Amino acid sequence: MNGVFYVTGMAFTSATVAMPWYVSQLTQSNVLIGILPAMQLGGWALPQLFLINYMQRQRRKLKFYRRSAVVRSSCWGILALIVLIAPAQAGIVLPALIVLTGIASLSGGFTGLAFFDVVGRIVPRRQLSTFFSLRNFFGGVGTLAAGVVVRFVLEQTGADLQPIGILFVLTWVFTMAGYTSFSCVKEPEGPPVLPKRTVSEDVRRIKEIVLSDPPFRMYLIIRILAMVTFVAMPFYVVYGANILQLSAPVVASSAIALTAGVIGSNVIWGWLGARGGGWLLLVALTLFSVLPPLLALSTQVLVASQAASTLVDWVFLAAFVFLGAATGGSEITFSVLAIEVSPVEDRIIYMGFTNTLIGILIFLTPVGGLLADLASFEALFGVALAAAALTTILAVIALRSFAQPEPEVAETPLAPEPDSA
Repeated sequence: MNGVFYVTGMAFTSATVAMPWYVSQLTQSNVLIGILPAMQLGGWALPQLFLINYMQRQRRKLKFYRRSAVVRSSCWGILALIVLIAPAQAGIVLPALIVLTGIASLSGGFTGLAFFDVVGRIVPRRQLSTFFSLRNFFGGVGTLAAGVVVRFVLEQTGADLQPIGILFVLTWVFTMAGYTSFSCVKEPEGPPVLPKRTVSEDVRRIKEIVLSDPPFRMYLIIRILAMVTFVAMPFYVVYGANILQLSAPVVASSAIALTAGVIGSNVIWGWLGARGGGWLLLVALTLFSVLPPLLALSTQVLVASQAASTLVDWVFLAAFVFLGAATGGSEITFSVLAIEVSPVEDRIIYMGFTNTLIGILIFLTPVGGLLADLASFEALFGVALAAAALTTILAVIALRSFAQPEPEVAETPLAPEPDSA
């Protein structure tokens, strides 16, 4: 329920379609267009390195999720009100978007650590990929309905930006339902409380882990490269609207194409994860991630060769189908791998460090906007394509080196349970 409500809610103000489109109506700066999706997707991860020891010393983590949920839902509610009242006033809306999205995301630091720790204790390891793929599948069904609403709103929104406010209201309502549902989970007792440590001691421990744990080290390298591919994500819809000059219905349909990719690919992620674990999932994910920048570059070739506009439209929407597949697969793959490569007694420190690192790297997205401003969108997609190709090579190497033929049974006893949500 948490996954369905949360994923559906965030789809109304998607960091790939609706949010970049709306911000592009308020400013021409690609840097600003890139900042907001980065904050929306990565801000929650930034403080986790400093929360590791505190969270490890808590036998129960869900109380922190509940407190953070109050802050996050309040931010979305206030933001929805501001957009409803002054949707076209950039001087009001842009600062509100930055501040409130930032607060909501940063407060999610407690949420993310609590979420993954609780999920890691209540879902058997061999069922993790099924669990996350089911969250994404049914969340994708909700997202498909959200995409229809987004398309309708964007088609109705011309010079008058007033209708966009309804998308923020829907995000607030659905995410609040998602927070509430996960808050009702019955949390099992955690591992024994660890002694208090300083941040510097945690950093030394992290250094030891990275140097002595080859699978975790490879996981980090691949995640870093995957983030370079990610920098192009918010700019596909801007590219189609501003550079390719595609019609409003085609641009609006990208939300539905994105969702179709998420839903359709879930069969693949669940099947692969159940048979080959996280490393096999990673190979499939990286292969999918090559296609969106490749197709985006292909649209420019088609336009230059004066191909039929219908063909350009379909290739553009196909990029979003594969972008949806890669986005959904990324959530499942990295969630499964994060739990697989982290021992239960050190799961908080593994995830806290990884999430903080990835949270920092997500803020490369504005750098992607700067590259588009200073060079071109084609240069941006070229960088994303090169990073995706290198990530695929490393994923194949990791599969051959670290994959286990049969996933292990969960290390901890089960107890009575999509962001990270």
